[in-house]
Amino acid sequence: MSACACCGAEVDESGAIDLDLGLPPSASGAERLAGGNVLVGSGAAYVRCALPVELTGDLELWFDAWMRVSVPDARRAAAVWGAPSLRLTGTFAHDIKPWNDLDGAEVVGEVVEPGAPLELVAHPLLGTTWDRDRVLSAFPVELPISIRQQLRGPWSVERTAGTIPHLLPDGLRFAGPGRTVFLDTRKAPGTPASRFLETALAGAPDVPADQRFLVENGVELRHALWLGVGSHHEFHGHVARFGELLLVTCLYDDPADHAWARHVLNSVRYGA
Repeated sequence: MSACACCGAEVDESGAIDLDLGLPPSASGAERLAGGNVLVGSGAAYVRCALPVELTGDLELWFDAWMRVSVPDARRAAAVWGAPSLRLTGTFAHDIKPWNDLDGAEVVGEVVEPGAPLELVAHPLLGTTWDRDRVLSAFPVELPISIRQQLRGPWSVERTAGTIPHLLPDGLRFAGPGRTVFLDTRKAPGTPASRFLETALAGAPDVPADQRFLVENGVELRHALWLGVGSHHEFHGHVARFGELLLVTCLYDDPADHAWARHVLNSVRYGA
């Protein structure tokens, strides 16, 4: 763990992430061999394989996946599962966002570590280092690291580790234990940032000066106010620009997570 320079919140790092792609749809009801690592059906057969994908930031994404093989090859694999000599050619059995047309791609798997599942050594995703934020943003699952999540339009924000995203009509919600963030994008063409912010704050609670701030940075205004009682704390942030506004609402149980809420607001970006 390291500390964020802007607010002191902990920033997490990780060297590898595991994601399970699940069984291929046509594999239900198949005969399970080699401890469930080989599936043999009436018209198709599959073997479990690992797909290591390189991401920027010195990260690896390991997919637990399946490849289609012939029935004879599947039975041969089951008989010698985990043997260093095992090498199979087949086709990939999944489509994965944000990529297209992976299902049916020709792949090769071999045993890299004795006793372990096959590892794909030939696959369209191998040999390229992919943008970690673009790739991981496509998975609406809890991640052990923080990533930059694209929102509607030109906005993006850091989705912090341990939270799960949920799409909303005009924005995004991501939540984890004791923490929830609501992000809402709004447009009002021709409206200056100051006027847009004033409108957004109509009816907002009156809080002491040490529970609010306003920062002007060129064409952008960043504002926040916060309040809390007992285990319920609210942080209401706003990023206003000409004709556009992003509302960032953070709810949290632990008052120490105020630093986390400020970090989320500070992480908002407009444009590339």
